[in-house]
Amino acid sequence: MIIALVATTLTASAGDKKKAVKTVTFDVSMHCENCQKKIEGTIGWEKGVKDLKTNLKEKTVTISYDANKTTPEKLQKSIQKLGYQAQQKPLNEKK
Repeated sequence: MIIALVATTLTASAGDKKKAVKTVTFDVSMHCENCQKKIEGTIGWEKGVKDLKTNLKEKTVTISYDANKTTPEKLQKSIQKLGYQAQQKPLNEKK
C-alpha cells in the first residue's frame, strides 16, 4: 500500500514538472554565425533552459524553459546582457 502511494506521488510530480516546460521566441539582433554561437553557448546554460534553437536567417531564438526556474523576462535580459537587442514575439505570430 505504501509503495503504491509513493509511486503515485512520484508519477504526479513528474507530470507537474512536464507541465512547467514552456517555450518563448525572441527576435534578436544577431547578424552572423559568431553571434549565433555566442547566444547558443551562453543562454543554453542559463538556469531552467531545457532547449534552445537559433535561426540566423530569421534572427530568432526559441527557448524551451522550466517555468519554475526562470521567466521570459529573465531570458530576455540574459540575451541583452550579451549585447543584443531582444524582443519577445507574440505567441500567435508566425514567420
